[in-house]
Parts: sequence; C-alpha cells; structure tokens
Amino acid sequence: MKILLSAMMTMTVLAAAPASARERNDSPHSEACMAKSGFNLDMWRAHSAGTDAQVLRYIQCRDGVSAAQAKAIGIRDHNLSAGFR
Repeated sequence: MKILLSAMMTMTVLAAAPASARERNDSPHSEACMAKSGFNLDMWRAHSAGTDAQVLRYIQCRDGVSAAQAKAIGIRDHNLSAGFR
C-alpha cells in the first residue's frame, strides 16, 4: 500500500512539473529570450512587446516549447493581439 501511495504521489508531482517549470518573465533566461526577440522587460510589462511573431518566439524560447504550444500559451495568457488566431 505504501508503494502504491508513493507511486501516485510521484506521478502527481511529475504531472504538475511542466506548468510550474515555466520561467518567470524577470529571470535572466527570460530576459535573454526577450533580447533575442527584440524587446525588453519594460516593453513586455507595458504590453508593447512588438509583433505577435516576436511574442511567439519569446514564449518558445522562455518555455522551451513548440510553436503550436507557444501559440496556445500566448492565447491563454492574452499575450497576442485580439485578431491573432
């Protein structure tokens, strides 16, 4: 029983890891990704980070995800322009 409980706890922690692994926007890694994408933290916070393409490249770099995943994250977090789909 203890082994089963331990296995379930481990699986729960591992399942939650990708969501909690996302970088903060003010980390050095995130700021380096912003620089590669052509904007900085102040621009990001002011919602003037550039084009949707730049924002997608940033999310891909920051989170280490595919273009499709970056698009889903950008839409979910309202980081992309209203007409972007």
